[in-house]
Amino acid sequence: MLSLPELLDQLRFVTSETALLGLFITASTILLSKDWRVLIMALLAQYILVGIMLLRLVRPDIAVLKVLIGAFICPILFLSARQISGRASSSLRGASSFRFSQWRRLSDGMSALTGQYSSTPTGLVFRIFVGLIMILVTLTLSSSFPLPGLASSVTTAVYWLIIAGLVTLIITEDPLKAGHGLFTVLIGFDLFYATLESSLLLTGLWGSVNLLIALAVGYLIVVKGTGLEEEV
Repeated sequence: MLSLPELLDQLRFVTSETALLGLFITASTILLSKDWRVLIMALLAQYILVGIMLLRLVRPDIAVLKVLIGAFICPILFLSARQISGRASSSLRGASSFRFSQWRRLSDGMSALTGQYSSTPTGLVFRIFVGLIMILVTLTLSSSFPLPGLASSVTTAVYWLIIAGLVTLIITEDPLKAGHGLFTVLIGFDLFYATLESSLLLTGLWGSVNLLIALAVGYLIVVKGTGLEEEV
């Protein structure tokens, strides 16, 4: 079985432009998707794609460490979301004993945890429209304000991840999806900062901060899920 460094090394054939296309897809998925499983898979894919980009910009061990950080963050979010999803399923199985109004209230609350509701205050068409505007703004910024020492594809990736993450944070109240938006912003910042600072120690410290943020997001997911159950 291939180790992570060997896997990333074999993915060197993936060009920065191809990785950029993948980042456009993953960040758009985080913005539009309602399924928490899809959100977590998209976030993990972002870490891998950014790691592939960094292989051409920094030392291989730094790129591998960035992917490893994502490989620890995603299971934290997965376990928190799965715990609440399991509670939601158990509660829904017993919903037949409630009056219709109570069942409707429980169903609405639990769907917010299982990703079956629109986690943004707007509809899908509006979010698609916002996504198109985001792409236009990203392309404009990357051409007008290129980041020093970076290829155009990497510059576009940095702007895109930060903009997409901020928009996701703004239009959602769900802790899980907001957490994905926050980590998307951090990934974009990290893609740029890693090219400026190649210290393994600072990379490890930054990874520790990201893990603490993941624990905080996981806690908020569980707290909100428990609160929705108690309101029923």
